[in-house]
Amino acid sequence: ALGSTGEQKALLIGLILAHARLVKRTTGIAPFLLLDEIAAHLDPGRRAALFVALDSLQTQCFMTGTDNMLFEALRDDAQRITVRDGRLGRP
Repeated sequence: ALGSTGEQKALLIGLILAHARLVKRTTGIAPFLLLDEIAAHLDPGRRAALFVALDSLQTQCFMTGTDNMLFEALRDDAQRITVRDGRLGRP
């Protein structure tokens, strides 16, 4: 393999963010992003950089994850919702 899982995921995320910036620049509209398990394989530094990059896009973004701790850095900058036993709630 050419790089760790985290490095591969970071490359893919970079492509997604570059495409989102291109769409925003060419259309004037930032795309809505759906990012499944986006933070799972990122170290804290890459996770922080991802959150800064998403914030700079000024768009709506839904991120999923099974570990609440991966999203702690967002604090009040994001609305967090949990799903437990088929019910929506707050962490």
